[in-house]
Amino acid sequence: MNTAVAERRGTAALVLEGMRPEQFSKNAFVLAGLLFSGEVVDPSSTLRALTVTVAFCAASGASYLVNDAVDAPRDRLNPRTASRPVARGALAPGTARGAAVLLAVVALGLGAVINLESLATVAGFLALQVAYSSVLKHVLFVDVLAIAAGFVLRALAGLVAIDVEISSYLLLCTGLLALFLGLTKRRAEAVAIGGEDHPQRPVLEHYSVALIDELIAVITPTTVVAYALYAITRARTDAMLLTLPFVIYGIFRVLFLIHRTTVTDEPAVIVWRDRPLLACVALWIVAAGVISVASA
Repeated sequence: MNTAVAERRGTAALVLEGMRPEQFSKNAFVLAGLLFSGEVVDPSSTLRALTVTVAFCAASGASYLVNDAVDAPRDRLNPRTASRPVARGALAPGTARGAAVLLAVVALGLGAVINLESLATVAGFLALQVAYSSVLKHVLFVDVLAIAAGFVLRALAGLVAIDVEISSYLLLCTGLLALFLGLTKRRAEAVAIGGEDHPQRPVLEHYSVALIDELIAVITPTTVVAYALYAITRARTDAMLLTLPFVIYGIFRVLFLIHRTTVTDEPAVIVWRDRPLLACVALWIVAAGVISVASA
């Protein structure tokens, strides 16, 4: 009996590892609507937004497990992914898929508890992840656009969960920032496998680090300008413009980190490991929250 319990606990730990909890910070985008609407002081709205955030954590965890089960043979050949539970043989692909189905059901259930709109965004996110894992991640440029779409769905879910006006500028800024992060992720992957010019990997073999740098150079100023326009024209108060320096510094810090030859992690991991960047994100959240509440 003790052996069986230990095995179940071991399997649960492996499933949790496969869900990549270090990536759950991406689901904080669900809370953007709560933060910028000033509803963060309302307990009911906060609970609804947090519930949807948990739903997206379950949904994203499910997508990672399915992706790892499908890509296990390829992951074993990549030093960066060879240590994942399925790739290293610690978690059976069938178990990973079964856990993914259960997590997807939980995610949809949590979305349905809030409202039909939240359920629709969670379902749309899951469908997008299936399409991404099977087809979209192999298509040049569409791969990063699909990543950005996932972030936009997160932000949209946060808005419909608390029943506030859907801000087109908030969704635009989210999409642009997600494109920036998606491109930095691609660059980190390219550098991680030693491809300073033409990394040999599906989709990445069509990119080069130089091309990715050019794309980042296009999307970076666009992101900053879009956020500035939002702060000036669509925010509740012009005081939101005071948060712009945090956005600029955060983007500059990410660019600095990804151009260091010793840094090959994804942006979500970089944030948690880099204290100046983490402090910047925290200060931006506090400043935006205080300004939004004060102007509500």
